[in-house]
Amino acid sequence: MSAAEVAIGGLLLSVAVGIGGYVYGFGQGKAAEKGRQDSETVQSLTQQIGAHADLIKQSKAVSRDLRRAVSLREQADQKSSQELSHELNATADSRTGCVFPTGVMRGLSAARDRAAQAAADGIGSAVPDAPTSATGVR
Repeated sequence: MSAAEVAIGGLLLSVAVGIGGYVYGFGQGKAAEKGRQDSETVQSLTQQIGAHADLIKQSKAVSRDLRRAVSLREQADQKSSQELSHELNATADSRTGCVFPTGVMRGLSAARDRAAQAAADGIGSAVPDAPTSATGVR
């Protein structure tokens, strides 16, 4: 083999190694970029999961508060129904032809006003208590 053939062989070998190195480096760079993008995606998803967990905690608190408000509303409704029933039962024998005593009519009117106010205030607040008369009877 002559020196020229050796030089050409060395040159071809160098070019082949250079091309192989370029292809290998390109593949490594591509894999590194894919890994970086995957890492960003995982980090973004982790943040979203954390945000959703916070939203779940907040919704549980709101749900608990809503159940409490509904319970208070039910208690107030039951109390006012009992009061009305007591008033009506106390004078049941004197009512004929659906004539109600003045006190009951005032109580109904006040209850209607309290219910309208409670409806305007929303479910978060209880129905206002009925006022107590001077004799302590509602």
